[in-house]
Amino acid sequence: MEKSIINVIKGKYPLSTHTSQPSPLGWEEKNKLSDQSLISLIKNGDKEAFNILVKRYEKKVLNILYLQLGNIPDLEDLAQEVFIKIFKNIKGFRGEAKFSTWIYRITMNVAYDYKRKNKEMYSLDEPMKEDEEDTFEKVIPSEEEDPLSVVEREDIRSKLQKLIRELPKEYQEVLILREYEGLSYEEISNILKCPVGTVESRLFRARRELKEKLLREVGSYAL
Repeated sequence: MEKSIINVIKGKYPLSTHTSQPSPLGWEEKNKLSDQSLISLIKNGDKEAFNILVKRYEKKVLNILYLQLGNIPDLEDLAQEVFIKIFKNIKGFRGEAKFSTWIYRITMNVAYDYKRKNKEMYSLDEPMKEDEEDTFEKVIPSEEEDPLSVVEREDIRSKLQKLIRELPKEYQEVLILREYEGLSYEEISNILKCPVGTVESRLFRARRELKEKLLREVGSYAL
């Protein structure tokens, strides 16, 4: 995906108004740099450094978009929109928050805008295609596991993702960031711009509502 993003960006959104100095670092050396060091290179016009950032975060961006919107045809286009927004605005990133926090916030906003504009125009229930599963978390059965148990677990996971998308926006966000992305309460607080106590209370209510929905949907065996 990063190639198509770079092609869209080339010639449209110059990163620097002055002539950039070529970096003496190669790809492998740049790939070991921190986000902040890459951002410094990007601000000086290094598009290869931006390409590395895209590679570093593309799965997380796709995962959040998928969990919020489902397997819609526009998923990769929306991911490109996220990275183009990052590219266009990266000169204004001051590093007061973690770069990952900034990316999560932009991704959440893109998903919310898409939902707002297309309330009746996409399906939340369309199953993932097999060739798309490497974008998201896989469930791989062990040799000893009962195949029926695997099917049941896959079915429950699919229902969970559907039910999460039916929750109110503020519940969706905290569940995705905490349960799927594994972020701390403080990180979620920074992304959503709300107090830690609000994050905790939303998460408690979100888990309770999701559990009730799942019990109604598949029965007590799911837990």
